[in-house]
Amino acid sequence: MNKTAVQITLVVLLFLSLTVLADRYLRAVKLDLTDEGLYTLSDGTRDVLKSLDEPVTLTFYFSRSLATPYPQLLSYGKRVEDMLRAFTAENPGKVHLSIVDPEPFSEAEDEAVAAGLKGLPLMDRSTLYIGLTASNALDGEGAIPFFSEEREQFLEYDLVKLMASLDTEPRPRLAVLTQLPMQFGPGGPQAMMQGRSQPYVIYEQLEEFFTVELVDAEFTELPAETEVLLVVHPPALNEDQLFAIDQYVLKGGRALVFLDPHSEAMDPRATAPNASSLGPLLGAWGVTMPEGKVVGDAAQAQRVQMGGYGPDSVKDYIFWLSVSGDFLNKEDVVTGAVDNINVASAGVLEHIDGASTTFTPLMSTSSVAMLYDAGRAVGMPDPDALLRDLEPAGQSYTLAARVAGPAQTAFAERASGEGAPSADPAVTQGDINLVVASDTDIFDDRFWVQLQELLGQRIVVPLAGNGSFVLNLADHIAGSEALLALRGRGISKRPFEVVDKLRREAEAKYLAEEQRLQDELTAMEDRLAEIEASEGDSGQVISSDTEAEKEGFRARLLETRKALREVNRSLRVDIEALGGWLAAINIVAVPLLLIVFALIRVYVRRRRV
Repeated sequence: MNKTAVQITLVVLLFLSLTVLADRYLRAVKLDLTDEGLYTLSDGTRDVLKSLDEPVTLTFYFSRSLATPYPQLLSYGKRVEDMLRAFTAENPGKVHLSIVDPEPFSEAEDEAVAAGLKGLPLMDRSTLYIGLTASNALDGEGAIPFFSEEREQFLEYDLVKLMASLDTEPRPRLAVLTQLPMQFGPGGPQAMMQGRSQPYVIYEQLEEFFTVELVDAEFTELPAETEVLLVVHPPALNEDQLFAIDQYVLKGGRALVFLDPHSEAMDPRATAPNASSLGPLLGAWGVTMPEGKVVGDAAQAQRVQMGGYGPDSVKDYIFWLSVSGDFLNKEDVVTGAVDNINVASAGVLEHIDGASTTFTPLMSTSSVAMLYDAGRAVGMPDPDALLRDLEPAGQSYTLAARVAGPAQTAFAERASGEGAPSADPAVTQGDINLVVASDTDIFDDRFWVQLQELLGQRIVVPLAGNGSFVLNLADHIAGSEALLALRGRGISKRPFEVVDKLRREAEAKYLAEEQRLQDELTAMEDRLAEIEASEGDSGQVISSDTEAEKEGFRARLLETRKALREVNRSLRVDIEALGGWLAAINIVAVPLLLIVFALIRVYVRRRRV
């Protein structure tokens, strides 16, 4: 017994010793088992770190002693520290790291406050800091005031973005033509001044990497030195304005164009489709977008809360799509770095036969899709009715595409006529390079991010890769690719594919039966009401035939309601059965396997004895 106790004590001591040594000397050694390698530096990060021209000084303020009673915060602080040490190890000559524990009422705490860091107040009135400052030799400065745990999966991107922001070189110029309230948020400038709204997240992100200039709706010419033109749900443009865009593109200007058959972001309460177009320009570029048509896709429909309670209140809404997997072009440098993109009431793009331009789809629907009149996306559409009316065309529709190659002007007479300016003569043809998309709700925060407030700081938690998609497009078309792969990391949608398949099959099977029973129920209720109304209050004697018909209708009414309940129950029975099997596996099967394994080991050891 004494020998056994000594052995156990030695094993425990050895384990504790190895743990201490590993924590001190092997913290940089990791085994990353995440699907996207979230704990391994990406190639994009390594490229940014190796390309640094000036030394960067990073100061990590982490109240380690105060965080000790809070294991989650302590663990996250160590995670940030490990990532920063990995940055330093990648380029020790250019990345210098200091780690400071700002104890209460110390000079280090004063430095953290002066640097603009935000502290988390604790119950003992002390303040916990977990933030970062960065600077370089060219007076570039930046900071992350507080590392929020909600953005842990985006930690690497946030750090690299901070370091990239230290670059004092002029940023590319991005001209934005839109009627969406991108710089103010929903409700426009008045809502923003009242504190009820903030700029679109994508707009703020664009301002971090570009010099953004808004183009007035009454513009007569595009801003000088525009490197990228971003057109998002433009207002109605006159011929002079369309001609300016036409010439900009034909002369080699790079453009991103987002149009929409119905922009929900423009007015969620609209009573008619809110469409946008560029007149004859799309046709000149070899592209067409069917007017007044939105696409519904049963395979990529989002699950939407439609009011009420219980599982029946959440339905597939085929006008709101979460595009992912094979429906994003993985061979393209932009969409290949994005996991999923959410769109709403989108149109479709088609390449005109015989067009001289190339048309490369970036984002598309499944083949279980169909075009609907845009009016059906207005107001409060009935998801079940849309699904019942779906008759798949058996083809995949394009939602966004690259358009490049030789193109002709949309204004041939004007370009070759006397109206062409002599200082900058108009052209009738040229090579174009642009991206066209058939949805503008991509930009609306409510479709792709979850916003939180922490210590006066707006925390943005992406639920889809809309921001990565737009920023990567702008970066790539402007000639920069450093952060493309990083933006999409950590943003992934992992649906329960088997459950979703069972649910869709059940809905397709029972939806028509449900509608038939509902129609029959309505007809019987109307007929019963007619019989009861004909009785009146005159006290007249009702014939036995009428009374029999009345009782028959009531009996059939009860039977129909019972059948309708059975149909609704059948919609969930397969999913609930699958859930039961999964629960059984987790609760019973795994412990049972462990017990069997243990018994086998005991049996083998006894046989050896």
